[in-house]
Parts: sequence; C-alpha cells; structure tokens
Amino acid sequence: MTNRIKAPLAAVAGMLVLSGCGDLLDVDNPNSLVEESVQQQAAANGVANGALWHVSQALADVWEGPAVVSDNLYWIGSRDAWGALDEGFISDNANEFTDAAFPTLGQAVWVAQNAVEILEGHTQAENGADFQLDFGRSLMFRGLVLMVVAEQQADMTFSYKQSDGAPVSSGNASIGGEENAIPLPTMDAVMQLAITSLTSAKAIFNSEAETDLELEATALLARAEMSRVIMANRSTAGGALAFPNAIAHANEVLATADTDYRYNLSYSAASAACDMCGNVNDRKENQVDLSLVTVDASNDIDGIRLQDPLGDGDDLALIAMLNQWKGGSYLDSGNQYPDLTVASARLMHLILAEDALAGPSAGNTGTFAEHINNLRAIDGYDTEYDGTGDDVAILQHHRRVNTVLQGLRLQDMYRWGIQSGDDPNTLPAASWQGASDAVQRPGSMLPITLIEVRANCHLNGLGCGG
Repeated sequence: MTNRIKAPLAAVAGMLVLSGCGDLLDVDNPNSLVEESVQQQAAANGVANGALWHVSQALADVWEGPAVVSDNLYWIGSRDAWGALDEGFISDNANEFTDAAFPTLGQAVWVAQNAVEILEGHTQAENGADFQLDFGRSLMFRGLVLMVVAEQQADMTFSYKQSDGAPVSSGNASIGGEENAIPLPTMDAVMQLAITSLTSAKAIFNSEAETDLELEATALLARAEMSRVIMANRSTAGGALAFPNAIAHANEVLATADTDYRYNLSYSAASAACDMCGNVNDRKENQVDLSLVTVDASNDIDGIRLQDPLGDGDDLALIAMLNQWKGGSYLDSGNQYPDLTVASARLMHLILAEDALAGPSAGNTGTFAEHINNLRAIDGYDTEYDGTGDDVAILQHHRRVNTVLQGLRLQDMYRWGIQSGDDPNTLPAASWQGASDAVQRPGSMLPITLIEVRANCHLNGLGCGG
C-alpha cells in the first residue's frame, strides 16, 4: 500500500508547484515538497478538490466488478477475468480487474483522510473560519468513499504513510495517523464513520448557507443509512426492510430538491476518468445486461427488453438512466465520460416506499403505493400502481431500473435471493456458476486483492516486525 499512495500525492504537489510563477526550469524535485506543499493554507481548496478527484476515480473503478457479477452488466469482450466475475466468482483476490481497482480505492481513502486531517488543522488556526467550507467538503468526500468501501468490500485495509494497515477482519483496523487514529474493527464501523463524516459535513454546509452542498450531503446520508441496513441483511433472502435512520434525510431531499434531482460525479478528459464507462461504451468489454436491453450483431443496444410491470411498455425509468449512461440516447454508442449517479430523488422515493412496505418508521407518511406512484410520476407513466399486485415484486422492479449502474444491484440480488440467469431474457449472457461465491456464499463482496496482500506485512506472511 505504501508505494502506491506516493504517486498521486506527488502529482498533487506538482500541480501546486507549477501553479506558481518563475522559471519553470528552476525548480526543486516536486517529490521532495509533497508534505510541505499540500499542508500549506494556500493549498486548502486544492487538497479538497484532490480528494474528490481520487474518490471519483475509485468509485468508477470499484463499481464495475460487482456490476458485472450482478445483472446490470455482462461480459462480451476478450478478457477472461470479466467472465469469471460474470459467473459469480467475486472473491478471487487474483482477478486482474478487481486487483487493479483496489489500489485506486486505497489511494482515494488515504487522500480523503489526509484532506480531513489537513483541513481540520487549518480550521484551528487564527483564520480558521476561512477553511470551514473546504473542511466540510473533505468530510463529505471521506464519507462518500468510506460508504463505497462498506458497500462494496468484504474486507479492507487502511494503510497510512509508511505503516501498513491491518485488515478490518482482524478487528484491529484503524484510519488516520497514530495520534488520532480512528478504530474501524468492523465494516459496520466503516459505514458509521462514513455517516459521522457526512453528518458533520452537512452541519458545516448548513452553517455556511451552502444549500447545494447541504443537499448533496443529505442525499448521501440517506443512501448510507439505507446501505447500512442492507449490509446487515444482504445474505438473507426476504421482503422489505425498514430504514428508520434514512427517513428524515429522504424527506428533506424531496422537500428541497428538483423532482428528478441526482447527485452525480462528473468525468472528462481534463479531470477524472471513468474506467467502467470506457469499458462499456468504448472498449466494449462489458455491456448492459440482456435482461434489460436488446443488442444487435455488434453488441450495441438497439432496444429495451425490460417492460414496465404495470403495462406501460418499455420501462421509462430504465430509459432515463441509460440515456444518462450513454450521454444522450441509450441507442448511441456513448463515450467514456458520462455522469455517474450516487444518490437521487428516485432513491429517496425508493427508501420511503420500502420502509412503508416494511411497516413505516416514524416520520414516514404515505403508503407503499403512494410512494411508488410519486416515483413513477418522475417519468410520466400513464398507469398508477393501485396496491393490488405483488408489492415486493413491484419494489424489486422499481429499485432495479431506478438505480441501474449505481453500485446497489448486487446487494439487492443477494438479499432477495435473485441469481444471475434467473430471468430467461438474460440468455445468452453468463449465469452464476454453482461453485461460485455468489451462489455458495450469498452476500460475498470484493476481497482485499493480491496486490495488497503481497505488499502488506499483516497479510503477506512476513510479519510487521521490521
């Protein structure tokens, strides 16, 4: 882990150095200025922005593996490791694609944590009020990346500078420097720190009258509180879950946001890259699952297979999500820079609907059917749900189409006992194999991969004695 976190910080330091004036040839080695440069007050905004950049990269990298395991994506390319994921083998720590994604996630966690520590220090200076906003942003980005860790990883390490981090599964993991290390003995503790970070960020944004940022933090809080419940139940097939701690956040988002509000991460050639987007829209290693769309002989999408369960034809929510994914129309080939949605008004409606079905938590007004119809109104469906059908099936469908390619589907498949290949429309896409982790150990998520195992003294069998 240690070697892999140096390069991105050196790049940040290089940007800080080159942003000054003077003879560009008369500079010291920027690698020798890393620590000092990023800790200067003048670099505060850049430090927070750097955290967002790394978190965006990590999310677009880490989401793809579980998406291929799920029925969001299926393998159509030439690389067998994608095929192994498509067949349900998610726990292989030597899979080349999940192995390549792990350092990106580790870098994002470290940079976000470092940003929080640096900006918190600035807020304690005489002019500390000047840094409250960037401190809040750093807290939000730490909360976002830790939420992704808790959702997607079965285990994780949090290395710090030259110190290898113990895995969460050991019960001895922590994040941050030795003096202020925060214990993270379980994945639930990881999610709790995400929630604490987002709560603190929301309070800062409120005090700074930054309403847009406060809305983003609130939407992320709703997702994190929802995911915390799903994490505890994803290995057991069942019906609806209650999300008592997400209800107030979901209601707040819907009360203040646009009807089809989405908190998106943006990508471009000049900023963060979206590896998952490129693999689907450009390289065509993977494609949107055949239970969702139809494709032509070149494996390009040429239609919508999944129909609205209430009889309104091609599913309109799925079309809306795929239009964003393709950067315009779902029939376009798309590009490698679409926005990725992390939280949305649609997700808030889904949280309220499922909670109502489970037996509404305090503060959740309305019935399941009412919440579903509020969701359907976003896309202008002709038919309302009258509450006489299979409520769980209606919930499952609407969660699937409104959160496609948003890092949530695999957990839903686990908790509802849905296996890839259950839908006959998936053929000829690969189905989970009987010997796979997804079948044998429902709830399996991403492991600590080989690149970290070999480098980390807690995992490589060599010990950490020096």
